[in-house]
Amino acid sequence: MNKKDELGGLDARSREILRGLVREYIHSGRPVGSRRLAKAHSEKLSPATIRSVMANLEERGFLKQPHTSAGRVPTDKGYRVYVDSLLETRKLSKKEVNRIKGSLEQETDPADLMTKTSQILSTFSDNVGFVLAPPISLAVLKHIECGTTSRERVLVILVTGAGLVQHRFIQLDEDVAQSDLDQAGRYLGTHFQGKTLLEIRDELLRLMSEEKSLYDRILKNVILLGSAALMNPESDVEEGADVYLGGAAQIIQKPEMNDINRMIALFETFEEKSRLVKIISECLKSNPEGLTVTIGLEEHIPRMRDWALVTSPYLHNHKVMGGLGILGPSRMEYAKAISLVDYVAKLFGELLDGN
Repeated sequence: MNKKDELGGLDARSREILRGLVREYIHSGRPVGSRRLAKAHSEKLSPATIRSVMANLEERGFLKQPHTSAGRVPTDKGYRVYVDSLLETRKLSKKEVNRIKGSLEQETDPADLMTKTSQILSTFSDNVGFVLAPPISLAVLKHIECGTTSRERVLVILVTGAGLVQHRFIQLDEDVAQSDLDQAGRYLGTHFQGKTLLEIRDELLRLMSEEKSLYDRILKNVILLGSAALMNPESDVEEGADVYLGGAAQIIQKPEMNDINRMIALFETFEEKSRLVKIISECLKSNPEGLTVTIGLEEHIPRMRDWALVTSPYLHNHKVMGGLGILGPSRMEYAKAISLVDYVAKLFGELLDGN
């Protein structure tokens, strides 16, 4: 796609007016009129000329007019062109980098690091920050413990290579003694340490297909325990993955939150984290090697039309293990959000490797 196509065939004047209007709306949160743009425009165009250009931009779907007497605001299409083609990149200042790095380097526990990272993203963007923990299916096994909580019910505790602790209760079809669980746990830890849970699952499936596994008591318990705990790890990406949120309280102070329906939609999303996890996962799949800006979330969550996500994957041991980013109104400072998410994702991966 050439540059003209990306910009919807807009001429230079239309681009400048669209850029100026988006900037002004991001700053003020109020519909932008032609007189306000005329004062700020470098060419010193008349309000009448600007009104004509704005009307054309509205006809082409880049702007909309909330009320007849009001100025214009960007549409999702307008924001999209602004982010893709009109945005001037911005680097974090040295002071910001030092504050972020100094704060995150203090955390040695992976879960605390994820919590602090979500708070940092929120603080520096004035939106909601989030970190999606690595899906359990891609986690590398470091240690496993098992314990009976009741008849035929077992608690499995998994410690991953990144230091995260995952636990799950599983229901077995038969009663298993604690001594047998201990043996099975030691076997899994000895033979599968350093492998991902997805790799362990595949190996257990192979063992289950071999007749000899039915006659070895220890191996049978390993398969019984491992299959119950690991047979469907892919579902964890959307159903069981942890997402750490920061700044959920402060976002209600934004002008967009004057609309009670928007506030309800936002907090419903926080309550049902699986919906947010699903959106983040889809963003990561669409661009697993870089940053993604998603404008308008109504396809994923009803009533979330005027919201946006800035997401980036992070690496652990040179593999994409999860994502982090910012959730906020479409009226966010994209230049700052993009540079912030990009830097924090790289730093977060480095710190995760070091833990």
